[in-house]
Amino acid sequence: MKKTLYQILGVDPKATAQDIAAAYSKRLEEYNVATIVDPNKLVVLQQAKEILLDVNQRAAYDGSLAGRATRAPVEAVYEPEPAFLQVWGKWIVVGVVLIAVGVWLAKRGAPPPAQYIPAPPVASTTIEPTAQPVQPDDQPASPGEVTEAAPPVAVVEPQGDSPASPILGQWPCRDSISGRSSQYNFQPDGTVNVAAADGKVVTLNYEVSGNVLKLSGPNQASTFLIEELHAGKMVLHTEGEGRREVCER
Repeated sequence: MKKTLYQILGVDPKATAQDIAAAYSKRLEEYNVATIVDPNKLVVLQQAKEILLDVNQRAAYDGSLAGRATRAPVEAVYEPEPAFLQVWGKWIVVGVVLIAVGVWLAKRGAPPPAQYIPAPPVASTTIEPTAQPVQPDDQPASPGEVTEAAPPVAVVEPQGDSPASPILGQWPCRDSISGRSSQYNFQPDGTVNVAAADGKVVTLNYEVSGNVLKLSGPNQASTFLIEELHAGKMVLHTEGEGRREVCER
């Protein structure tokens, strides 16, 4: 239902001109302090004041309200309520923009997944012992010559790692997990001297089988997996103990 001009100003139909002017000023102040102002309301408010403060126009308007039979020169103006989008539209747009920016930043800052490249297995090198020549015993001795029997030839099998293995020698190493440093000195006889950072030296036995290095002694035993091994670098790690030795020389 349309509001009357009196309802728009908030006055009684029998209000005086002073009451109408005061009501107009009060409503105008309310619109001025409002966060969102509908320009149509200000236009309607201005029309209501002008019509009701004019004696002739007010009389014609009051007659239209009383009779409702003939069309009045001035119709009551409907004061529209602000639409939903007019009130909340700009806040909805701001929220959508902030969400889009957040998604874009999240995708841009995500690091790429790390790729693990396994180290190639190190094959153990085994050198077969060289057979010593044996003089046959079926050659006849010359007359008057005394021959002595040749002593038996002993074949010595290599102990520990073979001399041609790149693991032999000194290796300064550092544990990349704990940060502790140590030095390994692998000998051809199958022993290794392990010097800790505090100067303590322990001699252990070692054995290389494929990419597995085993250290053993009276009071300790360790098994390392060989990730990398060549003349200048060796990388060892233990899954159970949480150690990863990086050795370079």
